[in-house]
Amino acid sequence: MHSTQNQTDVAAQVIAACVVHARSILDSQIPTIQNRKFDFMPGFIETATQLYLAGVMWNFGEQFGLPTTARDRGFICLMSMLVSDGMTSQKAQERITHLNQISRNTEGQDILAITAGYNAKESDGSLASVFERFSNVPEVSGAPYRLLDRSKPIALILAIAGTLLALLLNNSWGVALGIGVILGVSTLAIALAMYRQAVKTKLQ
Repeated sequence: MHSTQNQTDVAAQVIAACVVHARSILDSQIPTIQNRKFDFMPGFIETATQLYLAGVMWNFGEQFGLPTTARDRGFICLMSMLVSDGMTSQKAQERITHLNQISRNTEGQDILAITAGYNAKESDGSLASVFERFSNVPEVSGAPYRLLDRSKPIALILAIAGTLLALLLNNSWGVALGIGVILGVSTLAIALAMYRQAVKTKLQ
């Protein structure tokens, strides 16, 4: 029992050390990223950064002798990091499962964000280099995200305008509301279709 407790304590210390190291590496990368003024959709930035951090902690964790493989440990440490940043344990587990699934390409090789993190050094601009690789890829641009976000108030305006116009033409409230809903939903559907078409590129 005492031995098991000691192993648990050691594992917790290793995870904590990996997370501290990852945060230090990430902090050192931020100035370069801010200077480049990249324009990506938030989901891409988040996913690329989390995969990068998994790679960072994979490398750093290789020095510790634990039963788990260092690569798997990197994702375990990332899960702990996500929880400490406010994500629930269930959401963090789901997120790690997803990240693990996309962390390799179709040939089974680690994708760019993972390898860049694995080889990262303090202030080496490696995370910015990952983003630079996708800077001219329209599928991960921030523009589609902004299009979807800006379509929401437009859809609301069209819905209200359609409802009022239908009422002015002596339609019943039920018919007027139906017309307004159709206009609003149609606008959102068009924007969503354009957004989905634009975000198919993976992080390979």
